[in-house]
Amino acid sequence: MEKQIKLDIVKYYKNLLDKGLNIGSEGNLSIKLNDKIFITPSGINIEDLSYKKISEVDINGKILNKIKPSTEIDLHLLIYKKKRNIQAIVHSHSDWCSIISCMRTNISSFHYMVAEFGGNDIKCSKYARFGSKKLARNVLEACESRRGCLIANHGQICFGRNIKEAVDLSVALEKLSKQFYFCLLQKNFKTLSKIQMDEVLKYFKFYKS
Repeated sequence: MEKQIKLDIVKYYKNLLDKGLNIGSEGNLSIKLNDKIFITPSGINIEDLSYKKISEVDINGKILNKIKPSTEIDLHLLIYKKKRNIQAIVHSHSDWCSIISCMRTNISSFHYMVAEFGGNDIKCSKYARFGSKKLARNVLEACESRRGCLIANHGQICFGRNIKEAVDLSVALEKLSKQFYFCLLQKNFKTLSKIQMDEVLKYFKFYKS
């Protein structure tokens, strides 16, 4: 079971590389099993990752297998502690999400698929240094009742009941960010009303945080 979890992390981490959502050692993935977290290690090139290099930590951050976890371990741990129905987290530095995050703006209800993330918009967190506990707190705040958010001047994060779901949301957020960017350039840019989005939300199954 644990070996398969590690293999899944390697598979989907490299899948994000193939999709262009990360390069080099960017981003991180994790999967929670009971009170143990399996997470990509610190500073390793994605192409060099194997299941034997996946870090294991407990829910309080204690390293269990002598492999240093990603610098964003505090972010992953806080989300797992506060969102008990979450089993997988994907963080990436994808291009379009990073661009919108540098604008420090929320993605508005320009498209009904925004509702897939749990609300009438997709939030952008307040800025904090990467790897810091403050960043973790800011992201958690932006993800209240949501399945992901933009991270200011940084990238994006998504989470789900399993790693495939989290990765799919990450890809969807990158697509929405690109579409939103080009909508912002249009003079006739329109958004859906709260009533219209509330109607859409009734047809989406999403987590209650």
